[in-house]
Amino acid sequence: MPKKTMALHIPFGRAWRRAVFLAVPVFVAAFLAPLPSLAQTPGAIQNTQLTAEAAGVTGGTTDLVVIIGRIINIALGFIGIVFLVLMLYAGYMYMTAAGDPEKVKKAVNTIKNSVIGLVIIASAWAITSFILGFFADMSGGGISGGTTGPASQFTVSPGASCLGRGIIDMQLPDRNAVDVPRNSPIIVTFKEPIKPESMMSDWTSAASTSKSEWALNDKLIKIYKTAQGADTALSGDKVKVRYTKDLKTFVFKPVDYLGSQTAPMGYTVILMGGNSGILKNDGSPAITCSSNNQYAWQFEVSTALDLTPPFVTAVIPPAGGLYARNIVVQINFNKAMDPTAAQGKTSDGFSNIETMATPNGGGQPAAVSGEYRVSNQYRTVEFVTDSKCGTNSCNRDIYCLPGLSGIDVTAKAATLDGPGPQAIYTNNGYDGLVSVVGNSLDGNQMGGDGKAEGPPADDFSWSFGTTNDIKLTPPAISFTIPDADPNTGKGSNVPLDQPVWAVFDSFLQSSTLTSDNVTMDAHGFTEQPDSFWWAVGMKLVKQDGTEADYKAVPPEIPSAAAVIVNHRAYMPSGTYPKLNYYDPYISSEVQDAYQNCFNPARKCGAGSGFNCCKYTPTAAECKTLLHP
Repeated sequence: MPKKTMALHIPFGRAWRRAVFLAVPVFVAAFLAPLPSLAQTPGAIQNTQLTAEAAGVTGGTTDLVVIIGRIINIALGFIGIVFLVLMLYAGYMYMTAAGDPEKVKKAVNTIKNSVIGLVIIASAWAITSFILGFFADMSGGGISGGTTGPASQFTVSPGASCLGRGIIDMQLPDRNAVDVPRNSPIIVTFKEPIKPESMMSDWTSAASTSKSEWALNDKLIKIYKTAQGADTALSGDKVKVRYTKDLKTFVFKPVDYLGSQTAPMGYTVILMGGNSGILKNDGSPAITCSSNNQYAWQFEVSTALDLTPPFVTAVIPPAGGLYARNIVVQINFNKAMDPTAAQGKTSDGFSNIETMATPNGGGQPAAVSGEYRVSNQYRTVEFVTDSKCGTNSCNRDIYCLPGLSGIDVTAKAATLDGPGPQAIYTNNGYDGLVSVVGNSLDGNQMGGDGKAEGPPADDFSWSFGTTNDIKLTPPAISFTIPDADPNTGKGSNVPLDQPVWAVFDSFLQSSTLTSDNVTMDAHGFTEQPDSFWWAVGMKLVKQDGTEADYKAVPPEIPSAAAVIVNHRAYMPSGTYPKLNYYDPYISSEVQDAYQNCFNPARKCGAGSGFNCCKYTPTAAECKTLLHP
């Protein structure tokens, strides 16, 4: 019996010793390394991560567990090479044995030991992978739930409801965004005017007419590498701030590019709230949506710069037609546009976009006065005149272009700052349209030609005509995703990351698609409403809801618009009655491209009644609408 055991144990023992020699240090390091890190001081963790980043192991967002995993993967790759070499060596010995039993036995044992050692190492790797996965799950904030969306979408952050339900209407980069260009700015659009001193440390009213860039108020706005902590946030002189004249949109442009050239890097932005934080222009607190009086979000910066110019994807109204004179003028872009270059009133001297009217009977072209507004997550610029010409069914004013006229619209490219797409920025700002990273408009044609040539070569123009009519037909919804029917919507069981779509039968006035006018209620058994955020966007589509292909020959012309609501991932529901409910609402504040309100539009809530101005529901009707 001992001999049998010994005979079996000899080759296995050699393989075991070799495998243990390679696998045990890796396994022990993987098992023990996360434990001390839990007790490390923040400074020690930051120093470790900085060292790893300098070594090229991590890009700033990677924690120690992932670093260890990467080291193990490198070690396993080396072991694979060793295994291949041993197998080749054994094969060589076997082929050259020439019948010598000792050489054949040695070759066979080498093969056997190598295979056994590889099996043991693979087992050790599987156990290690399980342990690392356990620690990674402990450190993460994700919500599981059978969805195909990226895990970053499922982060639950208390206070995130500042975006949507709270003071913030739009922001860039998006929450949990990835592949953000290094030269990207940070942009926040508030629903109410903000006190300039809250955003800029050196702002003064006296200098506001001669200066266009200011230093960041780094006491109230923190921008920092997530892995390094808020104590390392960018100082005020490292971030230039610009703003729109309505004091609602602020652009934070870091002096140096974000991130690094070698690996992606995570960033965090914090807006401080409360009485001592960011204030509205009337002096009241702006950030009141969270218990700690802060609004924070994160995103990941890539290793690349955005060096491609923006271009036009669609315009409203389409070129060449005749339209009722209450049509709005709308330009849609493939990229987010800098609002400080694309938004303004003609009465304030804004001229980066011009709308000219020429009477049909002859006469000189005349500039049309009004306001250009940025909306649709900074991808749409819309022009509404200041000439009142009627009211819609919700008793709101309608503004008109000159009737019986030819209308010519020109979106100007910005002057280039050298051979690349970057535009010149002066004390007066940009002299044309640029993307948020400062690349000048590529306006040679719909879709551009891939080159930024500056003005006038890259100015984008189109023309249409107006009648003397005023169109007052309200818009209607063609279909929604998920289905709006109470019987099917109640049990829809949609994917957790599925955006809400509402496809209309006509074009929409993009500037009315705010998170106040398109809302979502989140409630239910495990839902956390203070962490639920949403952001409203728009796409121009064909009547079936598919996007028009502007690159087709001839280009496809859109005929309708879809409202799209992106949101924090839904909380998974349990079994009845442990369900979570999500109720999207589109109010009558939403208007079509002829400024007609969506009517009737119904919403029930605390004292709100129907948003359509002509009817107030009973309590029973509200209950039915909210919980069909």
